Amino acid sequence: MARPNHNERSNVGMIDEQIRRVLDGDVDAYGKIVREYQGMLLGYASNRLSNPQVAQEVVQLTFIRAYNQIAVFRIGEDFGVWLCVICRYMILTELERMRRQSRNQDKYREQFEVELSTSMTEFEIDDEEPEPTILALRNCLEKLRAEAASLMDLRYNQKKSCKQIAEQKSRTVTWVTSNLSRVRQTLRRCIEGQAKDTTS
Repeated sequence: MARPNHNERSNVGMIDEQIRRVLDGDVDAYGKIVREYQGMLLGYASNRLSNPQVAQEVVQLTFIRAYNQIAVFRIGEDFGVWLCVICRYMILTELERMRRQSRNQDKYREQFEVELSTSMTEFEIDDEEPEPTILALRNCLEKLRAEAASLMDLRYNQKKSCKQIAEQKSRTVTWVTSNLSRVRQTLRRCIEGQAKDTTS
C-alpha cells in the first residue's frame, strides 16, 4: 500500500486541527472544512443526481449532518471518506423521496385523466326527449357493431366506469374513452340523419 505523501499528511493534519477547533466550539473552523471539501462532495453528489440544484441541496444537508455528528468522527481517519458516507445516505434518501413523489404524481395524473376522459364520453338522453328522438336512438344503437354496442352497454346500461371497462376488456382507459367518443359521435350523426329523413 502506498504511503501518503507529505502534502497529504499535512492536509490530514490541518483537517484534524480544524475538527478539534470545531469540537471546542469554534464555528468558523467548520467553514474552512466546508471550503476544503465542498468541491469534492458536489462532484460526488452530481455524479449520482441528475439535477444540479438537488445535488447542491444534498451537499448542504450533508455538511449540516456532518456538523451535528462530528463528535463521533475519529481523528486521524479520512474525513472526506466519512463525508461521502453521509452524503451517500442523503442521496439515497433523496432518491427515495423523488420516487415516492413521482409515484404520487403518476397516480394523480392517471386519476385526472380518467375523470377527464370519462366526462368526455358522457352520452345522456333526457327522459323528456321527444319520442322520435328516443326511437331514433334505439334504431341507431341496433346498427352498431358488436364491440361498439358492448362498450355502450357496459358504460350506460351497466353503469361501469371507463377504468372498470378497461380492466374487463384488458384494454387501456385511453382505448375505452376514445372508442366511446367515436361511438357517441356516430350515434349523434345517425340520430341527426334520421331526424332529417323524417322532416324531409
